[in-house]
Amino acid sequence: IAMVVILAVMSLVILSVILLTPGKNEKEMTKKLGVYVCGFCVCSRDLVEINPPEREKAVLQYASWGPQGNQLAYVFNGDIYYKPSVTSKSLRLTTTDQEQNVMNGLSDWTYEEEVLLTYVAHWWSMDGARLAYLSINNSATPVMEMPHFLGGLYPSNVLFPYPKAGSNIPSASLFVVNLYGPAHTLEMLPPDSVRARDRYISMVTWISSTRLAVRWLNRAQNQSFLCMYLSYFITPVYTCLLPLSLFWTVNFYFPIVSSLVVNISTGRQCVSCNLIDRCRFFKAEFSPNQTHFTLYCLGPGIPKVTVHSTKDPSRYVILEDNSPLSKALEDKSLPETLFRTITADNHGITKKSFMTFLVLTWCILFVLLLRDGVPGSQSVTEEFALGWPLVLSSTHNVALAWVDGRSGVGRGQKTTAVDPRKLGSLRVKDYLAVVELLMQLPYIDDRRMALYGKAFGGYLTLKMLAATDKLFQCAAAMAPITDFRLYSAAFSERYLGLPAKEEHAYSTASLLEEVSKLKDENFLILHGTADGKNLVHFQQSAELLSRLVKVEANYSLQLYPDEGHILREQRSIQHFQRTVVNYLQNCMKHSALLDTIEHEEEEDD
Repeated sequence: IAMVVILAVMSLVILSVILLTPGKNEKEMTKKLGVYVCGFCVCSRDLVEINPPEREKAVLQYASWGPQGNQLAYVFNGDIYYKPSVTSKSLRLTTTDQEQNVMNGLSDWTYEEEVLLTYVAHWWSMDGARLAYLSINNSATPVMEMPHFLGGLYPSNVLFPYPKAGSNIPSASLFVVNLYGPAHTLEMLPPDSVRARDRYISMVTWISSTRLAVRWLNRAQNQSFLCMYLSYFITPVYTCLLPLSLFWTVNFYFPIVSSLVVNISTGRQCVSCNLIDRCRFFKAEFSPNQTHFTLYCLGPGIPKVTVHSTKDPSRYVILEDNSPLSKALEDKSLPETLFRTITADNHGITKKSFMTFLVLTWCILFVLLLRDGVPGSQSVTEEFALGWPLVLSSTHNVALAWVDGRSGVGRGQKTTAVDPRKLGSLRVKDYLAVVELLMQLPYIDDRRMALYGKAFGGYLTLKMLAATDKLFQCAAAMAPITDFRLYSAAFSERYLGLPAKEEHAYSTASLLEEVSKLKDENFLILHGTADGKNLVHFQQSAELLSRLVKVEANYSLQLYPDEGHILREQRSIQHFQRTVVNYLQNCMKHSALLDTIEHEEEEDD
């Protein structure tokens, strides 16, 4: 009976964690509203509210458990606090003047979106005795204003640091604080090569309880210094490995700490291949002692979760097989998925397309989706997905295609090095090569082809439209990047360099320089007016619209007031989907009418 009670309580705790943990799309909303943190004791059911010593009913920015016991760290007003246990008093680890615009233990916009790619910027040592954290100073970073128009007599502005190409970037420092005994904090100094220059910290990880590995980048992000801090109790001693080139060809150097003789004559062995039927896209998590691992089968079949023995992976237990989903899809007609690899300039390009065969070939619309397409991203995977693209394909007789160009990830050492300065031209060339191949398929009507892209994908969409002459009947671009001078410094400078030294590269990449080529094209621009803190500020579209008006271009526009890069209101999402579908349908009807008129004129002649 006792075991049943314990299992029931633990199930409730796990369920509460699942329900209260924000999803990826809810992350921004969580940060805006703050986090109220309470500790719950399973044994006594006591509820302890977590607050800093100087404030009651505080709205915390973040809280995380430590690796030992129930130690806890949390962030309030940019400062880090520590509790050895939930019931003990809070210890303040950092003290920051709010006017200095410094954030400790959490990422600012630049580090969350472009550098660390996570909101959390603190790391527990393995034994819980130390905490490493970033201190990010934005006091010299230019500020962006994001207007909110709704809900008041006058608009209000949200201000946030946003470094653009060539402007001041945030200054980040790395500290380690001792948690056991008297609090003692030491700064982990950067290597001499970047100490007096602008830099980024792109990776921090503990490799033992007292050894810390840190990767430093110069501002141009074409040199990486991987450092290992060997001791904490004295002034940090570090050894920096050779700088790594980040121009798409990365060389790795590892210090030898031990040796293991391995017979390589047997070759490589795939652990997950042919392990589970219709499972070829995986994610794995190992147990702390490495004796078992959880395998998440993500596609192309119905997702499953299994637990395997490391010694014999063929022995496993099914945790989740999603049988209700399998049953629900039994009588549904889903589009067929095809994968192809084509050759362009002796480089492989992977293509994935959704298509429906239960229609006449002449009424199929082909849409090339460029969702984001940033360098290093992967669009073509075998991951199972049910979403708007599948509905679009099944309901409206649309063939959809995603493309990973020559610089896309997911192909290991087969990934091709490209010139990062050619940010758009090579990708446009790759995608057009795929389009030429698709036009030869019997179910693709080359008179009814369209493009859709978002953010960087929206930039590529309009670039492709400008690079061709009526090849595409129409295009829709959501929150397109139009000029990389107006975009994030970390992203733009990574590929184009500093504007002062690479003016030609920025001008060549800019969409604003090609507005005249869009004058007679048919396209739709969509943008949320509160976009920017996530990715693409509305200023990008505003600059484009100003130039389109001057050349009297034929375009359509749809704005979403106070919506961000990800539409959050359900009505906005539904309106967006209807708008894009209706636009494409009207565009194709107009194209069919013109084709009929031209055909009749040819017969009269």
